[in-house]
Amino acid sequence: MASSPLVVGVDGRELTGRPTGTGRYLRNLLRHWRDTGDRLVCYFNGPPALDPVLDHPAVSKRPLGDGCARGLAWQERLVPPAAAADRIDVFFSPAYSCPLSLAVPRVTAVHDLSFFALPEDFAFADALRRRILVGLSLQASTRVPVCSEFTRRELARLFPSLAGKAVHVPLGPDDDLPAPAPRDEARRRLGIDGPCILTVGAILNRRCLPELLRATARLAQRHPRLVLDVVGENRTHPRLDLPRAVAALGLGDRVRLSGFVDDQGLADRYAAADAAVFLSEYEGFGLPALEAAARGVPLVVARAPSLGEIFGDAAVLVDPRDESAVAAALDRVLSDGALRERLVGTGRDLAARHSWAETARRTRAALQEAAGR
Repeated sequence: MASSPLVVGVDGRELTGRPTGTGRYLRNLLRHWRDTGDRLVCYFNGPPALDPVLDHPAVSKRPLGDGCARGLAWQERLVPPAAAADRIDVFFSPAYSCPLSLAVPRVTAVHDLSFFALPEDFAFADALRRRILVGLSLQASTRVPVCSEFTRRELARLFPSLAGKAVHVPLGPDDDLPAPAPRDEARRRLGIDGPCILTVGAILNRRCLPELLRATARLAQRHPRLVLDVVGENRTHPRLDLPRAVAALGLGDRVRLSGFVDDQGLADRYAAADAAVFLSEYEGFGLPALEAAARGVPLVVARAPSLGEIFGDAAVLVDPRDESAVAAALDRVLSDGALRERLVGTGRDLAARHSWAETARRTRAALQEAAGR
C-alpha cells in the first residue's frame, strides 16, 4: 500500500455486540490497514469491542461516554472533540453515516440504499432518519466507497450531484473465517444426515424468506431428509412470525431458524451445506454468497441486482418471488452432479478474483485522496 502514513479515525461501533456483515467488512479493513504504517484510532460508544483485530500496536481503542448515548448524540457530541484531540487526518465511517460536525475529511462507505428504494422494509421513523442522515453524510464526505456497480448506479440515481464521490470497491471472500472443517465433521456437529440448504443474512422482507419456506415445502417431497438452515436475525418490518410460518407449512425439523451464529458456526454451515440460496430483491453486494462460493457451495441467487450481476456466471438465477422456480433450481443443484461441479468451479473462480487485501488497499487509497496526501 501507499507509504505516506495517516492518522485515521474509525467509527468502530460495528465491531461491538454481535457483528454481522458490516462488522466483518470493518474487521477485514482493519486487519490489513494495521500493517500500512498508519495509526488507527477506533472510537466506541462505551467500552471497546472485544475483537482480536484491535489488539495491535497500530490500533488505539477510544471508548467515548458510558455507552448510553444515542447514536446521533454520540456521533455529533462525543466524536468531534475526541478526533480533534487525536489529531486525525481523515475519518472513516463503515456504515452509511459520518459525524457531520467533524472538521476533517470524511470517507463514508455505503453498502446499499434500500431505505430510499424500499422504505416499507423499515419503520417509518427509522427509514426517515436513515434517509436524512445518509443524505447529509454523503454531502459531508469527500469519498464514498460503494461495494458494487449497482450501488454506484443507485447513488447516482438518487444523488446525481454527488455521484463523482463514489468509488467502487468490491468486498473480499472468506479468509477471515475459521478454516473449513471436514464436511463429515461439520455435518456431525450440526446433526445433519441429508441434503442441507443454507441461507445467511439478516432476515428482511425483501429477502423473500416466505417464498423460500414454501419452496422448501415443495422440495421436501423429493428430498425427505432435507434441512433448510436459516442464519440471521429477524429484522422484518412488518415483523414476520417465522416459527408460525414454518409450522403452518408442516416443515417442523426441516427448517432451522438458527438466528445469529458465530464465525465457527458459520464456517461449519458452509462446510455442511449442499447449496446456498440468496433471494434478495435488492442487495448491495451479497457477502455471504461470496463466502459460500469461496468454500465450494453451489449458489442459487435472485436474478435482481446486485446478486444477479455479481454472481450470474457462478449461480443459478431465479425470480425470488416464484417459489416453484426456486424449488426447481434447488432441486437441480441437489440432483445434477454436472451442474454442481460447474457451479463449484465457477464460484471458486469468482471468489478468487476478490480479495480483502485489495478491498483494504482501494479503500485506503480513498482515505489518502480525501486527506490530500
